[in-house]
Parts: sequence; structure tokens; C-alpha cells
Amino acid sequence: SWVHVPMLCFAEQETVTGLFSKDCILPCLFPPGDDEVIYWKKGDKYVHSYYYQTDQLEGQDPDYRHRTHLFHENIPSGNASLKLSNLTLTDEGPYNCYVGTQQTRTEVEVMLHIRVTFILPNVISKDQSLQCYAFLTYSAPRISWVRGNTSIQETGQKETRHGVLYSLRSDQNIINTGEPYYCHIQLPDEEWTAEWKMQGRNKLKSLPASLLNVTAGFRAKLNPVFLVVWTLHRNAAISVLAFFNGTSHSYQPRVQINQSDFSLILNDLTANDSGEYLCNVSTPHYTKLTVRTLEVGKLLLFPFWRWGPQRGTQSQSDSQKSVK
Repeated sequence: SWVHVPMLCFAEQETVTGLFSKDCILPCLFPPGDDEVIYWKKGDKYVHSYYYQTDQLEGQDPDYRHRTHLFHENIPSGNASLKLSNLTLTDEGPYNCYVGTQQTRTEVEVMLHIRVTFILPNVISKDQSLQCYAFLTYSAPRISWVRGNTSIQETGQKETRHGVLYSLRSDQNIINTGEPYYCHIQLPDEEWTAEWKMQGRNKLKSLPASLLNVTAGFRAKLNPVFLVVWTLHRNAAISVLAFFNGTSHSYQPRVQINQSDFSLILNDLTANDSGEYLCNVSTPHYTKLTVRTLEVGKLLLFPFWRWGPQRGTQSQSDSQKSVK
């Protein structure tokens, strides 16, 4: 009599990189067969089990509770890939996928790397200084500054830790508004740059239905993912005037963004519109801040006298016109 021994298949190690707090898929393909038994493990931890054509999660490690998903409709065609949701730093490491059928046994090893990108890189302009932030990075970030074409030292720094994550703030005093300032944030696999520039000063009178173009001066080839935000800084208060992200926008009354060059259009200027206008154009790896100061003065109206006959008198030509 013949004894059937399932064929054992090994696949080369797969490498997957997932983003912190996002979802990823760990691949595992096998020759289609009958009565599939699927085990996903990470070391001694049971990540996900499947047999009798249903999930078997009684022995699942608590770290993976409600975060794993098999694509049941694809299992008969040989796909035992696992979706892992809400990635954490402790998810990093090697995973083993075992699939047994009546015909074959397959083992696949998947190495998962977790990458923590800048969750919120930012640069803030305030009180003649710049603050450059790298929030919640996996590796210690490196922040450097350039003024014009010259490298300069930061004037202050503050580092905080959130478990294994870093947050770093670097300060820079603005001593020459005629030159642009650049903040560079570097990580092993990620870079981000911010540019700050004082564009100039506008002095205008308040006229009905007047238009002011405060140009952003940003005509680079934009990443498909971008955001333009205009804010007004006046008397220590910041007001968001408008934003545009390529598909949607939001404008305050009398304000709109020219979508071709990201300039700001202000209608019906008044003296209350005076202040410092900041344009923030951001892509995933670059931010440009452009500052323009606006001064709106008052339009002086002078009395106008018409030289001619006094009230109660009438010129000859007027008399002729009235008699018709």
C-alpha cells in the first residue's frame, strides 16, 4: 500500500516595511490544496490561526487581538497573506507562515520592519525667531540650519522622549530678513526641508473692491500631496484665512487663493487687514514659508467746491436748458 507524504515547500524570506500606526500585509502564498491549515507565528506568539475553514483565535496572543485579518475568499486560490493593522514598534521582527493541505506543506518567513516617519514635521515663525520641529521619530533626528548659502548653528534646542520615540525642537534667531533660512531634518531613511523667506512689504490705501495679491512665489513641481495655508499674524493672534490642498478649499469672507500660483487675494481692504501674512506651502518632504507685511492706510477725502453761481441764481445757459 502507498503512504501519501505531503510535499514540503520553503519560500525565500520576504521583507516588508510598514509605517507606524498604519496597516500592512504580510505575504504568504502556497500551492492550492484541500483542508487548509494556516498558522501565523512570531517567535512563540500565535498571531493568527485558521482551520476547518474558519478563524481559530482562542490561542491568539493578546498583542494581536483585533488586529489580524486573513483574506478568506483568496485562501482556496493559495493566498494566506495576513493583514496586520495599527502597527506598533513591537510588531517589528520575523514572522513565520505555515500552511498545510492534504497535498503540501508550505513555510514562508516574512521580516517586518517598522518605519516611523515624521508624524508632524513643522517650522514656526514667531517673534523674530524660527522653531523647527521633528515629532515622534523612531531614530534620533538631526536638525541643521542654513542662512542664504552659509551653515549656521542653532540658537537653542529641546529634546523630549515618548517611550522609544523622539521629539526634537531646534530654534534659530532671525538676524537678517533679507536672506532665506533653511531648516533640514535628517533621519536614516527620511529627509525634510523647510524654507523661510521675508518677501517684502505692501503699503496700500483702502479702496472699495480693491484686490491685493500677496504672492507666495512657489512655482516648483509640487508633489501630488500638498497643502497651502495662509494665516494672518497680528497683535500676538493668528488667524487662518484660507487653505487649499488641490481638491478642496476653505476661505474666510473676502479671501481666496489663486490656485495657479497660490497667491492670496483680499477684497475690500480695510485698516484691520494690516499685519503679517504667512503662506505655508507643504509637501511630504518640503515646506516653504513666505512672509509678507501689509499696511493698509486710510484714503483721505478732501472737500470739493464747484466754482459758479451761488444758490438761488441761474446762469443763462441753465435757463435755456430748463425752458423746453
